[in-house]
Amino acid sequence: MPQLTAVDLVNEIAKLPIKQTIDYASGLSQLQIISITKPEGPVRFVNIKSDGTLGRETNIPREQLAKMAFFCSARPNYPLHVDRIFSAGGNTRSALETLLAYTPHFFICYPKRVDIYTGEILQNLKHIMWCPEDSHPLGQWQEKVFDEIVTEGVDLGMEFGRITITEANLGDEFDSIEAKTTHTQMQIALLEIGKALEFQTWIAKNDRSIPVRNTTLGALEGVLQSLDDASILHKPQIKEKATFIDCIWFAEDASRIPSVIEIEHTTGITSGLTRMSKLKETLGDISPVFTIVAPDQLRNKAVSEANDKHFRALKARFMPYSAVRELYGLVQRYALTGKVDYRFVHAFMEEIVRD
Repeated sequence: MPQLTAVDLVNEIAKLPIKQTIDYASGLSQLQIISITKPEGPVRFVNIKSDGTLGRETNIPREQLAKMAFFCSARPNYPLHVDRIFSAGGNTRSALETLLAYTPHFFICYPKRVDIYTGEILQNLKHIMWCPEDSHPLGQWQEKVFDEIVTEGVDLGMEFGRITITEANLGDEFDSIEAKTTHTQMQIALLEIGKALEFQTWIAKNDRSIPVRNTTLGALEGVLQSLDDASILHKPQIKEKATFIDCIWFAEDASRIPSVIEIEHTTGITSGLTRMSKLKETLGDISPVFTIVAPDQLRNKAVSEANDKHFRALKARFMPYSAVRELYGLVQRYALTGKVDYRFVHAFMEEIVRD
C-alpha cells in the first residue's frame, strides 16, 4: 500500500508559488502562502480579505500535516472529509484542503454519502481524495467522480468495506441500490457488534450472497452458517420462520437468543414486525429482545406500529441507525470484543411499547 508522510505533503505544497493569490477550493475567498518550513512544516499562509488587504498570518501545524498524511495513507483513492478528520471546521483545515487540491495527486469530489442519523443518501458535501496513481496539472484543481457510497462516520472509526450491490442482487424489497447498500451496512455493523458480545449472528438467507469486502456477507467471520447449528431452534417451523430474519444474535454455542433484529430502511416497518411476530408464535417460552433498526426519522412510525394490537406482544424495541453506527464505531475504535456486556447494548435499544 502506498504511504504518504508529512514530508511528502510539505514537498508538494512547496511546489506552489509563494506570495501569489490562490483561490480557495470553495471559490469563496483567497489565500497566499507566506513561507514553508521543511521537512515537516509548518506551512504559513495568510487569507486575503474581500477588500484585497491581507489578514493575519496563520500556520498549518506539522501535527495537522502528519494527521492528514496518515489518513490519506490509510485510505488512498477514497474520499475524506477534512473537517471530520480534524473533528471540526476551521481556517487552517480549509487552507490545507485547498493547497493539497492544487497539487497533482489530490482531487476534489462530491461522493454519495449516507447521513449518519437518517440513512438518507446525499451528494452535497465536498471531500478530498489522494490518488497516488492519477494526477492533474500542478496549480489547478480537478473534480473526480467517486462511484461508491460512503458513510459519514467512516473517518471516525466506522469501516464497512466494499459492498457490491447490483440490479441482479437488489431483490424485490428494495427500490434502489443505495437503500440495499445501507441495509447491508447495518447487517455488517450488527454482526461486528455481535462479535464484540461473543455472539454468533444469523444473516437472512436471501442476503448471504451479497459481495462484501473480498468475500460474501454470509461468509464473514461470526456468521452462523446454518440454523441446524442452533440447538435452541429444535422445531422445523422455528427454523422456517427464522430463515429470512435480517439478523439474529445467538449466544452460548447457539443455545440462547439474546435478540431478533429486523432492519427497515424505508417506511415498511410493518413487514419486519410481521416477520418477527410469526417467529415469536413458534418460539414458545423463548423470549428474545425483538428490535426494529431503522432511520432515526422513522421512530414515530416504529412507535405507532409496535403499539398496534397485532404487534404489542413483541414488546419491540427501537434502535435508530445513529445508535447502531455509534455502537459499531465504539466497537471498532476500541477493540471491544469480549469486553462488552449485553446490558450495555440494551441502552442503545429504546423501549417503545407502552404498558
